[in-house]
Amino acid sequence: PVGARLVPSLKKPGGNVTGLSDMANIKEHLSLIKEFLPNLKTVGIPYNPGESNSVSMLAQVKKVAAEMGIKIIEAPAPRTSDVMIAAKQLVGKVDAIYTPIDNTIISAVESVVKVGIDAQIPVFAGDTDTVARGAVAAVGYDYFDLGRQTGEIVVRILKGEKAGDIDVKMAKGTNLFVNPKMAKRMGVSVPATVLARATKIIE
Repeated sequence: PVGARLVPSLKKPGGNVTGLSDMANIKEHLSLIKEFLPNLKTVGIPYNPGESNSVSMLAQVKKVAAEMGIKIIEAPAPRTSDVMIAAKQLVGKVDAIYTPIDNTIISAVESVVKVGIDAQIPVFAGDTDTVARGAVAAVGYDYFDLGRQTGEIVVRILKGEKAGDIDVKMAKGTNLFVNPKMAKRMGVSVPATVLARATKIIE
C-alpha cells in the first residue's frame, strides 16, 4: 500500500484511507520452505525487473531472508521467454526456488517446474494457484476470511473511528496447498506437520 502510494504509512495512515493488504507474508512463506528443508541456506527467485509489484516483493523477501540467515539469488526474466533461462541459471546455486507473485513468471511457471524436476530443486510459490501447476507448496489467502478481516475494520469506522487513525492491517494467510507428487519428483518429502495442517492436498 505504501509502495503503491495508497497511504503514506501503515501506521495511522491519515487522510480518509485504511484497509487490509493482501501482500504476501514473506516470513510465513520462507518458514514453510524451511520446514521442507531445515538446512536451507539459499533460495533462488526468478522475477521480472520491469514489474513494480515483483520488485517490491523481492525487496521484502531479501529483507526477511537476511533476518532468517537465508541468502537470496536473483534471476531476472524480463519476458516470458526468459523464464526457463533464468531458472536454469539458478541450478547448482540454490537449495530451493521461490516464484513470487509476478505475472511474467506465473505465465511461464511450468518452465520453472521443469527445471526443478530436472535439477532436483524444489519449487515453492507465492500463490496457491501455482501449486496445481507444479509447485511443491504455497501459503495463500482465503478471500472469504479476508472479507471478515476487512469487516472488522469497517465496524470500527461505523462505530465512529476515523479511517486515517486505524493502522493498515496485513492479511493473515489461512490456506496451505501442498502437492506431494511434485515434491517427490523434485526430491523432497512433505513433512507430516505440513500435511497435517494443509487445507488442500493436490493429488
